[in-house]
Amino acid sequence: MAPRLVVKLNAITENTRKTIDRCRGFGVEVVGVTKGVSGLPPVAKAMVEGGIRTLGDSRLKNIRRMREAGLTQPVLLIRSPALSEVTETVRLCDASLNVDVGVLQALSEQALKAGQKHEALLMADLDTGREGIVPSDLPVVIREVLPLKGLNLRGLGVYFDMKSEDERHRPLILRLVRLAQDLGKEFNTPLSVVSGGSSNVFRSLVLEGGSLPGLNQLRIGTAILLGLSASIGPRRIQGFHHDTFLLDAELIEVKRRERTLGLLALGTIDVDPQFLFPTQPGITVLRATSDHTLVDLTESAPSFKVGDRLVFELGYPAMSRLVASENAQIEYQ
Repeated sequence: MAPRLVVKLNAITENTRKTIDRCRGFGVEVVGVTKGVSGLPPVAKAMVEGGIRTLGDSRLKNIRRMREAGLTQPVLLIRSPALSEVTETVRLCDASLNVDVGVLQALSEQALKAGQKHEALLMADLDTGREGIVPSDLPVVIREVLPLKGLNLRGLGVYFDMKSEDERHRPLILRLVRLAQDLGKEFNTPLSVVSGGSSNVFRSLVLEGGSLPGLNQLRIGTAILLGLSASIGPRRIQGFHHDTFLLDAELIEVKRRERTLGLLALGTIDVDPQFLFPTQPGITVLRATSDHTLVDLTESAPSFKVGDRLVFELGYPAMSRLVASENAQIEYQ
C-alpha cells in the first residue's frame, strides 16, 4: 500500500486563526502561503475558513489549481514572475512581488490589455541572501514604475533566508520601513505595504512580542500548516497544532540482528528524511536512499513486522516534497 498523507483541515484552520489573532494585535496582515502544499485546494480553503483574505504562492501551476477549484480570493505571487509568465500572472494573480523593470513593464502592458490593474510590490535586497533590488537602485525603479498605467505600486518587501538568525530581522525590517517612508515622501506616493518576510520573522517579531511599527504584512506558511515557527531547525509554537500532516508508511522489511532495523517504502525522491518525526516512541530515522528509508526499531515497545505501519509528524521540507511527489495517497480529515 502506498504511503498515506493524512491532512487535518480543522487543525490548519485553527492554526490560521491563532496566527491571524497574534498578528492582528501588531497591525500585521497575514498572507496565507500555500506553496508548501503545492496549492492543495482543501488546504487553501481551510486557511480561508480561518480568516485568510489573501493567499500567496510562488508557482503559477499551484495558483491555477486553486483557481480551477473555485477559490476566488486575492492571490499574491510571492516570487517575481518570469517574462514568459506575465500573461498568466495577470490572469491568475491580483498582485506579485517584483525585482525587474522589464517584467513590471510587461505586467502593465498585459494588465491594460486585460482591462485591469495589477498590484506590485518591489523586493529590496537588504543583504539577506535572497533576491531583491539594492536600495540605491530603488528610486530609479520607482521612477520607471509609477507612470505605468496597468500597475498599482503598493509597497516594499524583503526576503529572509530560512536559516536567518532572529537578531537580524529587527534591524533589517526597521531599515525596510524607513526605506518605504523615505521613498514615499520622495515620490509623493503612499508605499502602504511593508511586507516583512515569513514564519521565521513571525517568530522573532510577533511571538516574542517585538513587532515593529510600520511592518504590516507577513507571508506565512509554516506556522499555519505545521504549527512551527521555522522551516529549518523547526521550533514548535505553543498552543498550535503540530500533527496537521501525518505520514503513514508501511514497513516492507524488518531485520533483527544486533539492532532491529526496518525499511519503509519511500525515499528521498518522496520525502526529506531529516524532517520525519516518529510519533511512536523508540523509533529513530537513520538514513534514506532514493527509494527507501531506514529506521531503527530496537528501542520501540511493540515487535514490528512486515506490513505494519509507522506514523510520522512532518517538518516543512518533508511535507513539501511529499506533496509535490504525488506518491502519497492524501486523506483529508
